[in-house]
Amino acid sequence: MAKYNKLSMPIKDVKDKEFLARRLNCEGVGFGIVRIKPGKGAEYVHQHKVQEEVFITLKGEGTLILDGRRIPMPEGTIVRVSPEVNRAIGNDSGRDVVFLIMGGIPPKDFPLGGRTLFGDGIPHRDKVPRWKKA
Repeated sequence: MAKYNKLSMPIKDVKDKEFLARRLNCEGVGFGIVRIKPGKGAEYVHQHKVQEEVFITLKGEGTLILDGRRIPMPEGTIVRVSPEVNRAIGNDSGRDVVFLIMGGIPPKDFPLGGRTLFGDGIPHRDKVPRWKKA
């Protein structure tokens, strides 16, 4: 495998979700860039068994819901979230927001499976976030 890989993904070109780890042949980190329109966001809350995640606001002002609490995410904000925390990302503002989301990729023999992230997500489809329309 190459010692490094390079990819260009200008923020203006992100339409919805761009999962980039596979495109760069990453073996230890999974990440993606997500654009969320005003008043939109995750359709349910989720948590993990062992996966921690990092959320970074690259553009705009988003919202992160952590265990039912709304956390403002202005541009440049970085939040690390423990596995057991219920979470959802969205956009309560009047303009598009772009997030970078990161987590680990497990070793090939990891018992929970998955090769994009840990594959240990626990969806709570009965917990539906309500995103504000600015």
